[in-house]
Amino acid sequence: MSIAFPSTPTPTAEKLRGGYYTPPSLAAFLAAYVADAGARLLEPSCGDGAILRFLPSAASITAIELDEVEAEKASRAVPSARVVEDDFFRWLDPSELGSWDGVAGNPPFIRYQHWTEPTRSMAFDLMRSVSMKPTKLTNAWVPFVVGSSLALREGGRLALVVPAELLQVSYASELRAFLIDEFAELTVLTFRRLLFDRVLQEVVLLLGVRGSGPARIRVSECDDADSLPTAETLTAWPQAPALRHETEKWIKYFLPPDEIEALRTVRDGLPRMTRLGALADVDVGVVTGRNQFFVLRPSDTSERDLEAHVLPLVSKSAHVAGVRFDQADLAALEEADALCHLLAVDAALALGENAALRTYVEEGEDADVHLGYKCRIRKQWWSVPSIWRPDAFMLRQIYDHPRVIANSTGATSTDTIHRVRMVNGTPPAALAAASINSVTFAFSEVLGRSYGGGVLELEPREAEALPYPDPDGLSAKDIKQVDALLRAGELMAALDYVDQRLLVDQAGIDPALVATLRGAWQRLRDRRLARGRKAQPSKAA
Repeated sequence: MSIAFPSTPTPTAEKLRGGYYTPPSLAAFLAAYVADAGARLLEPSCGDGAILRFLPSAASITAIELDEVEAEKASRAVPSARVVEDDFFRWLDPSELGSWDGVAGNPPFIRYQHWTEPTRSMAFDLMRSVSMKPTKLTNAWVPFVVGSSLALREGGRLALVVPAELLQVSYASELRAFLIDEFAELTVLTFRRLLFDRVLQEVVLLLGVRGSGPARIRVSECDDADSLPTAETLTAWPQAPALRHETEKWIKYFLPPDEIEALRTVRDGLPRMTRLGALADVDVGVVTGRNQFFVLRPSDTSERDLEAHVLPLVSKSAHVAGVRFDQADLAALEEADALCHLLAVDAALALGENAALRTYVEEGEDADVHLGYKCRIRKQWWSVPSIWRPDAFMLRQIYDHPRVIANSTGATSTDTIHRVRMVNGTPPAALAAASINSVTFAFSEVLGRSYGGGVLELEPREAEALPYPDPDGLSAKDIKQVDALLRAGELMAALDYVDQRLLVDQAGIDPALVATLRGAWQRLRDRRLARGRKAQPSKAA
C-alpha cells in the first residue's frame, strides 16, 4: 500500500518578495497622515502604487520599487510621481537622510532565508549604522522601518504597515528602543480583523512624528481598515503610560495602567518567585523533517510491520489533558489509533536487515521525503537524531493558557510540543501543577507572540523566562486535585486552587495583586482569541 507524504507548500513568488498590497481605505489613511507634514514625500517600497494613488498630485513624490514589473505599474498609475526602479537600501545614500517631510509605505515581509543578496547585506549594514544587531530572525520590514525613519526630517511623519510582531517579538526589541529614541510621538493602530486576504499575518499601522525622544505613545484598536479614525480623533487619544522600553514589549499597551504596574511588580521581584528556567530546561521537540512520514498511527505501524522501529509519541496538544501523561493516557491514544508512534531507527541499522523498513524507506524516497533539508543533511535520512524522553512536555502553541504536563511514560514529542528536563530535583508533576497560576498565565501573553489566527506561541527561551512560583508548596494531594480539575474542564477552579496555595499562602502575594494579574491575562488572552474566532479578512488591493 502506498501513502502520500505531503510537504509544506512551496512559498509563492508573491510571498517570497513580500508583495501583499495595501487595501484602498488603508492606503488613503496613510497618505493623508504623511501629506499633512509637507510636500516632499517618499514611498520606500511602492509595489504597484497602492499608496501613491492617494498622495496629493501637487506633492513632490519619490517612490522606490525593486521589481521592474511593479515599478512600471506604479509609474503608469501615478505619472506625477518619480518612480525609481532600484533597491531601497542602495538608493538611500546619506544625502537622502533627514530630508523628507513624510514617508508612507507597506514594507515587504520577507524572512531571512528568503531574502536575496546583496539587499540583505545592505539592509543589515544600515541597521548596524544605528547600533542595531541583525540576526537570522530579522525580517526585511525591520531595516525598512529604520531606513524610513532616518529619511525623515525633524517633525516629519512616518506611516507604515508593519507586522504586529513589532509589539511583541524579541528580535524587534532593538527596533522598539530605536523608535522611542528617534520619535517625539508614536501611534500604533491595531485591528480586530485581519486585513489581507489569504494571509494570517496580523498587521498594525505605525505612525510617528520624528523628534527627540523618548516618544509619547498611543495605542488603539480599530475593527478593520474601514473604521480608521479621523485626524482629529487620532490626536485626541490619551497617551499610554511610559514603558521601560529597554526590555518591555509594547503588547502591554493593551492593558490599563494598574495591570501594567502589577506586571512590573512581579518582574522587579517577588519573594518565593523564580523563573521556569531555574527549575527546568525547555527544549524543542523532535524535528523529523517530514512529520507525515515519521509520525504514524498504531494501525500503520502494525500493517507495515514497523513495531520494532517506533517509539510512543505525543504529537498534539489534544493528546494531553491534565498535568500528567501516564500509561493510561498512552493506552488511550493507542486505542484511538491516534498519531502516537514515531519512526525511530538506529542510524547503525542496515536497511538490508529489515525488509519492511526498507520498503517503507523506499516509499518515502519515491515521495521525495529524503530531499527535504532536514532529511538531506543526515547521513541516514530515515534516522531522526536527538530522540530522548523528556521529564515533561510543554505546549509550544497555546490556545487558552500555558501548560506543562509531567511525563511518566516512554513517550517523546514532535516539535509542536517542547520537551522539558528538570534541573534541580523538582518533581515533574509538581512543576506541571504549579504552571496553573495567574502570574505565569499573565506573563505568557506578554513574553509569547500571537499570530493572526489567535494562537500564542512560546519558544524555549521565552518559556524559560516565565515567572514561576515554588512548586514545593504543592503536595501529592494538591497535584491530584489540579489534575482532576483540568481533566474535568474546570480551569478556573484549578487556577483558584493553585493561586491560593502558591501565590497567596506560600509567596504571600496580596490577593488583590493576584486578581489584577489574572485580569491582565484574561484581557490579553481574550483580545488574542477574539481575532481567531471572529476575524474576517478584508480584500487587498
